[in-house]
Amino acid sequence: MKKTLLFFAFTMSVGYMSAQTNISNVLQNGDENLSTVTQVGNSNKSLLVQDGSINASDVSQRGQENVSEVQMAGGNNLTTMVQVGNTNAGVTLITEANNVALVSQEGDNNIVRQEMETSDSEATAIQEGNGNKVIQGQTGVSNNTLFTQQVGDANLSTQVQAGENNAIFTDQLGNGSAAIITQDGTSNNLSLNQEGNNNTINAAQTGNNNYAGGANQVLLDQFGDENNIILEQTGDENASAVYQAGGTNEAINSQNGLGNNSVIEQFGGRNSATVSQSEN
Repeated sequence: MKKTLLFFAFTMSVGYMSAQTNISNVLQNGDENLSTVTQVGNSNKSLLVQDGSINASDVSQRGQENVSEVQMAGGNNLTTMVQVGNTNAGVTLITEANNVALVSQEGDNNIVRQEMETSDSEATAIQEGNGNKVIQGQTGVSNNTLFTQQVGDANLSTQVQAGENNAIFTDQLGNGSAAIITQDGTSNNLSLNQEGNNNTINAAQTGNNNYAGGANQVLLDQFGDENNIILEQTGDENASAVYQAGGTNEAINSQNGLGNNSVIEQFGGRNSATVSQSEN
């Protein structure tokens, strides 16, 4: 991973000499690795490093001044980086084996950073629009899943996992919304959807088998503008669902202990609900 500074120093020096030139650096160390880099446009930069065996990477850049960095250590990893537009930045860093990572950026000035320090895991980041940002981080044993899709402008998604068998699914449609999610433990699941502008969800799951949605079931749902959800689950086997439709609504749910269940539904504007649950 320390090659990054050398790469960018090199690309900047070359850029001064030929501002219209695309730059690609590929380094492979191991057996049966496959890399494909396609650059169409001007001043695009790509760094691709594969250390291990049976890794495969596909980088596609179309536009101007896009930057892609993919570095993998381990074996049997699969990465895809697609950038269409201008001044997008994508980084995927993998240190273990059997992972799958996808970055797709369409628009201008979008940012994605993925760091996978686990095995048998998946991370997906899809952006359509301008000025969006995704941060995804995975540590722990294995079998973690991260998914983010953002359509619009100036949205933020942060997803951080530690442990195993955890899953986070984030969908945002609109402008200026933010979803900040953390998981620490085993078999925690969370799925959220935001449609509108300037909506916010902050959620943290710590423990085992906590549930706030899954791959095919959204349980944190907001429609409208300037709505806010705060969810904290600490313990095991807690379940929470929140649905808000309207504007400037707020829902806060805190669960501490074992087997708590909460459902909050709000329709209209300027509503506020707070639910606190604990064993004692």
